Amino acid sequence: MKIAIVGLLHNPIAQPFAGGMESHTWWLARKLIDRGHQVTLFASGDSDKALGLVPCNSSALAMHPPGQTSAEHYSCSLPAYAEVVRQIQQSDFDIIHNNALYPFLLSHAAELTAPMLSVIHSPPYDALKTAVRQAMSQDAEHKLALVAVSKSLSNEWQSILPLDVVYNGIDMDSWPFVLEVPGEKAIWYGRIVPEKAPHLAIAAALKAGYNISVAGPIGNDEYFKEKVEPLFECDRVRYLGHLSHSKIKKALATASVFVNTPCWEEPYGIVYAEALASGTPVAAFDRGAVGEILTARCGVTVKDESVDQLAEAIRIAATLSRKDCRQRAESFCNIDNMVSSYEKIYHHISL
Repeated sequence: MKIAIVGLLHNPIAQPFAGGMESHTWWLARKLIDRGHQVTLFASGDSDKALGLVPCNSSALAMHPPGQTSAEHYSCSLPAYAEVVRQIQQSDFDIIHNNALYPFLLSHAAELTAPMLSVIHSPPYDALKTAVRQAMSQDAEHKLALVAVSKSLSNEWQSILPLDVVYNGIDMDSWPFVLEVPGEKAIWYGRIVPEKAPHLAIAAALKAGYNISVAGPIGNDEYFKEKVEPLFECDRVRYLGHLSHSKIKKALATASVFVNTPCWEEPYGIVYAEALASGTPVAAFDRGAVGEILTARCGVTVKDESVDQLAEAIRIAATLSRKDCRQRAESFCNIDNMVSSYEKIYHHISL
């Protein structure tokens, strides 16, 4: 099939990934190409050209001073996505895979010449809800499909419309599995922003008696300087920086426990899948989809955002079987399952 994938514009769809959305879109395109599909990726110009890239703008919005506030981001994104719609209208795509967390494409779905699958990766907000309602009301030929990436996210959308679920997945073959890890070494990684709260992960790991490494891009300078950077003065805490994909794999595989501290309803959390693929058990706050991904054999969750409870969860999680963690990733988090589910939807809406 000839497939157009529309990605986010805030960060490049390229390694090292700025976050889970960028990783998800990159692997989706890569796997579809491997399966023989002809893929065109609409994304920022600094994205991976090997994915059939058609640039929406010269470089990711995160690289430009304009586009940092919500209003600026909207004004910068609007002409780029309008150009995507224009190019799609002039092409002969079989399917549009909408992976952009932006209402514009949905608002114009009825004008597009190809059927579209929109994957909902975010909780409902006013502009997106309006776009979804508009798109569904105009879908007379049933050429539009929407899915959520977890049951918890689907539940958040329930009052708007029911959404089937296709869980995100990762490429299992690319993640090294380590059966035994000596020592008491924790790791937290992701974008360093307040809602992901790495400062709480550090506090809990230290309370549990663990050394902890922190990895990821700094997404909020003020938060980093005030809450996180001072904690690196402790010799048991190490900041690894924004690691390449190969380096984060090694760091995860050699940790005895992965600690995650979402302070919001995280729609999925691809970091859980990556930790489990490495054989690394998880200790985390019970927010969003974590309870759908983890079982008692591969992780420990705590209901409250409590450092004391999380410290105890770290101690317990580190005793879990690394083999069980890997098996959970293989059965639940495999990208091949995700892509096969998407292909079924492509064929259904293109009939």
